[in-house]
Amino acid sequence: AVDMKKAVQNIQAILNKNGYDAGNPDGVMGQRTKTAIAAFQRENGMEPTGEADEKLVRALLEKK
Repeated sequence: AVDMKKAVQNIQAILNKNGYDAGNPDGVMGQRTKTAIAAFQRENGMEPTGEADEKLVRALLEKK
């Protein structure tokens, strides 16, 4: 099984590193994280859903 908390922490850390304020990488998918995800999605030609889907994760991993 995928450790969702760990996955979200990784997403938050990569967002923060790339200048999107996801807040403290605590593994909790809060509003701040969703806003950061939506901003990232918008600037990378994705639909800004604010959800951590597979497409988002793949795009983030390329930016690491």
